[in-house]
Amino acid sequence: MSRSIVFGIHVGNSTASIAISKEEGKVDVLANEAGDRITPAIVSITDEETVVGNAAKTGFISKQANTITFNNRLMNLSLDENDKRSFIENNKVKTIEDGGHLAYDLPLETKKKIYSPQFIESNIYKTLYGIAKRATHSEDTKCSCVLTVPEFFDDPSRESVRNAAIQAGWNVLQVVNAPSVTPFTYGINVTEPLNDTYILVYRLGGISCDATVLYVNSGLVSIVASEHTKAIGGYKLIETLKAHLIEEVKRKHRSNPSENARASAKLQRATEDAVHLLSTLKTANIFIESLTDGVDFATTVSQARFESLIAHLLTDFALPIEDVLKKAKLKSSDIKKVLLCGGPLKIPKLKHYIGNLFPHADIPNGISPDEVLAYGAAVQASFLAKYWNAHDDLPEPTTEVHTLNELIEIDCCGKTLSFDQNEILPCTKNITTSANVDNITLVATSGNNKSNKSEAHLKLKTDGEITFTLTASVDQLYVEAKNVDSELKSSAIFVAV
Repeated sequence: MSRSIVFGIHVGNSTASIAISKEEGKVDVLANEAGDRITPAIVSITDEETVVGNAAKTGFISKQANTITFNNRLMNLSLDENDKRSFIENNKVKTIEDGGHLAYDLPLETKKKIYSPQFIESNIYKTLYGIAKRATHSEDTKCSCVLTVPEFFDDPSRESVRNAAIQAGWNVLQVVNAPSVTPFTYGINVTEPLNDTYILVYRLGGISCDATVLYVNSGLVSIVASEHTKAIGGYKLIETLKAHLIEEVKRKHRSNPSENARASAKLQRATEDAVHLLSTLKTANIFIESLTDGVDFATTVSQARFESLIAHLLTDFALPIEDVLKKAKLKSSDIKKVLLCGGPLKIPKLKHYIGNLFPHADIPNGISPDEVLAYGAAVQASFLAKYWNAHDDLPEPTTEVHTLNELIEIDCCGKTLSFDQNEILPCTKNITTSANVDNITLVATSGNNKSNKSEAHLKLKTDGEITFTLTASVDQLYVEAKNVDSELKSSAIFVAV
């Protein structure tokens, strides 16, 4: 395999996808053995075998205690205690705390019982590795890739994702924030760099939703603000249609499938398939053999009926957008392009609703929303392959750019200097003001409601203009003060108070 054939991979909570970038720069999303370009991110482990994807999804009804879904949420190693407790109490697969992190406790007899989320993730990457090998017709060359992760993942979580892929056989070129590569999918900022442009990336996944504002200027893409919520997701669409079908079963057969775990799982699977069909087709025929009490259930749901059922959810889906614009201090009219990611956004009514929030923005089409992230990651991988083509090996890993997690404001003797959220570090800024004191105290505030404070104390006799030079780096905030007239200097590091 040529070094310039590389891959982009997105593994989410619900699905996984892989795209290949070939020597001539053409990108294709690859299909799995079943011919599907999207693979369910589901892993089932029994004493006999470990299966991934469609096979695991098919066996879910009879093997619920052994079948792991939504694993990617546990790849976030910075989960707080409330999240951990919620997963332990509510996860369908028995979940425990092991070594400070969550793990799965499976009902096995001949195999080990405790499995880490990283092990589960590695099995998904191994399945994608097999797809890559078939696409390149090569058995002896290692495949290289760029991986996407959520913007809010911290460094240990990113490293855990990287290691999961490495264990599956991948050579990982880079782990990137998912929203940052979406412009590449549509050729934005690829051939001609954009200047002074705000882009909104809206991702609606299976169990969560993200809205991210990107700022593109002279070829550099930076994240201005991001909003993540688990309060909404594609599961809301499935729950709504499932509730409708339960009422229909009750009405037709005087039976409640939600009272039986097996019947509920059958209906869940049928509902998920129906929502998938209704995102592109006018009708979905649903047939479930022996749903409950030996009764077969059959019905038809039209796209129009489905969209009327989910109409009340539309305003909820827009909340992350409102929040991220508020964070970024922007109006909808400031957004020039809107990029949509995630399978649920194939639903015409939902896509149209989001589009109407930005009447002056361009919303590119042509790539399925559930393939956007893998496609963009493959383009990023091709950039790396092209740049490093003269070398023996592709770099591993590439250098990560550190950015500021939150806004910092510093009161400098009556004037305010700010370091914006997602500012690239290290960063230095100057501000000049007047003071008539011998001892200067500067106060820096950050965090929600400016609740975090730190101080720097400077000894500098001055009765005129003074210039403050502040440097924010990865691990500290440093200040130097200079009397403009006498050129006397004083410096300090901010300490928390």
